[in-house]
Amino acid sequence: MDIRRNHRDLTRQQKQAFISAIYRLKNDVPSILRPGLQSRYDDFVQIHKNSMGLGSPLNPNPHRSPLFFPWHRILIRQFERALQAASRDSSITLPYWNWSMSGANDPFTDDFMGRDGDPLQNQRVTFGPFAFESRLFTVNVLDNDQGDSGLLRNLGGGGALPSTEDIEAALDRTPYWSVPDGWENIAETMHNGVHAWVGGNMGTASSPNDPVFFLHHCHLDYLWERWKRANPLEPSISFEPDTAEQMLASRLIFHPDNEPAPWTDNWTVREALDPLRLDYTYAW
Repeated sequence: MDIRRNHRDLTRQQKQAFISAIYRLKNDVPSILRPGLQSRYDDFVQIHKNSMGLGSPLNPNPHRSPLFFPWHRILIRQFERALQAASRDSSITLPYWNWSMSGANDPFTDDFMGRDGDPLQNQRVTFGPFAFESRLFTVNVLDNDQGDSGLLRNLGGGGALPSTEDIEAALDRTPYWSVPDGWENIAETMHNGVHAWVGGNMGTASSPNDPVFFLHHCHLDYLWERWKRANPLEPSISFEPDTAEQMLASRLIFHPDNEPAPWTDNWTVREALDPLRLDYTYAW
């Protein structure tokens, strides 16, 4: 059973192992979706780009829908497993970032996620493990297939991060899906704000180009579990009226029918509701 933790609770060695696994997935593991053109890490960027309606759009789109949480759960779980396979280290798990920049909560350090972008270099990240100068992390999948091959960030340029009060208020929202004030609807809005706050690549459809994407979505996945615990009488997921059974049995889509599948497994929405069924949990 894999156990995920807040990144601030990782040892220096665990952080180094996580970064090393990203390097391996980025440089040593070939792509399944576009062999010879990108890496296996880039496949995850491609999948998310497609999910936002670009490249090879996915149908249904998992954003702004009840599918948001289960779809991203599978995406980041597969990324976690890919890191473990690439590094041959089953102890590596995804950490989460709680959207705070205070003290040890700040992930944008030279020994972990790296710093903000340099305004004199088009917001390119120049310090940390993912700095372009290291040549160990280049951006290969872009929204329009053209742009900077270095990782870009503009921390704080797109608004404010959700506060602890914002998060706690969202956890009180029920049911799961109710426009505009259900749990999913409020949580996805907070999620959008974090993408905008980080800026650069995180503000695009190809946002997984920034590794902090996975820490961000790991936190959302953790919050979904917190929401379930806080609201035990609510269904884990809900949909528009009269569609529940149909949607629960539907398959989560990660590639168009006319393109290669990124992995051989398939999951229904129902199969993605419980993290224990996917062999992971959180350190509570």
